[in-house]
Amino acid sequence: MATARSARNRVRTSSVGTVVGIALVLFMLGLLGFLVLNGQAMATYFREHVKVDVYLQRELAEAEVMRFRKELDLEPYTRETRYITADEAADQLKEDLGEDFLALTGTNPLLPLVEVNVNAAYARPDSLRWIVQHLQQDERTQEVAYNAALVENIDANLRKLGLVLLGFCALLLIIAVALINNTIRLAVYSKRFLIRTMHLVGATHWFIKRPFLAQGLWQGLVAAMLSVGLLVGALRLLERYLLPDLMAFTDLKLLGVLLLGVVVLGLVIALVSTWFAVRRYLRMNIDELNWS
Repeated sequence: MATARSARNRVRTSSVGTVVGIALVLFMLGLLGFLVLNGQAMATYFREHVKVDVYLQRELAEAEVMRFRKELDLEPYTRETRYITADEAADQLKEDLGEDFLALTGTNPLLPLVEVNVNAAYARPDSLRWIVQHLQQDERTQEVAYNAALVENIDANLRKLGLVLLGFCALLLIIAVALINNTIRLAVYSKRFLIRTMHLVGATHWFIKRPFLAQGLWQGLVAAMLSVGLLVGALRLLERYLLPDLMAFTDLKLLGVLLLGVVVLGLVIALVSTWFAVRRYLRMNIDELNWS
C-alpha cells in the first residue's frame, strides 16, 4: 500500500515538474518572440522620445514665441512641441534640486525654451545634427541642444540587441526542445516496464502510445496556458512600471498570433517528445530496460 502511494506521488511530482519545465521554457520563448515581433515598434517608441531643446532669446515677445512654435509644428521632423517659460523652468529645477536656487542669485538666469519631440525617422545622428544647425540659424534662438550620446546609443544598442535576440532565440529553442524532450523521457522512464509488458502481451504500438500521447498533450496544453498567463502578466508589469505606452505600440493581432503560437508549440513539442520517448522503450529488450 505504501509502495503504491509512493509510486503515485513520484508520478504526480514528475508530471508537475514536466508541466513547470515546459511552461518556463515556453514563457522565455514567448517573451523573446514578443521582443522580436515588436522590435521595430519599440525602436520607434524610443526614437520618438528624443527631444531637441530650443532655447529662445530672453527678450522675445510672447506673440513671436507662439509664431515660432507654430512654424516648428509645421516642420516635417516635428512630432510635437512643448513651450516652457523661464519661470516654469525655474520651478522644475527647484523641484529637481530640492532647494530654491533663486534665493541665492536673486534673478532667474534660465531661458524660455521649446521642447521638440522629433519624428522617429529623424531621430538619427545625422538628421539631428542637420536640425540643430537649421534651428541655430534662426535669430530667435539662443541655443539648441540634444542628448547626442543617447541617440547614438539607441542606434548602436538596437543593432546589437537585434543580433543578440536572434542568436539567443535560436539557442533557446534548441535548449527548449532538448530540455522538454528530456523531461518527458524521464516521466515515461518510470513506466518503461509497463510499456514492455503491454507490448509482450500483444498490445499494438498505437494502443500503448495513445494514453501517453493523451497525457503529453494535456501536459503541453496546461503548460502552454500557464506560460501564456505568465507572459501576459509580465507584459502588464512592464506596462505599469517601465513602459507605460507598451500597449500603444504593440500590434494586438501579432500578440494574439504569438500567444497562439506558444500554445501550438507547447502541444507539438510535448506530443513529439512523448512519441519518441515511448517509441524508444518499445524497441528495447529486457536487458536494455534494466540498464537504461
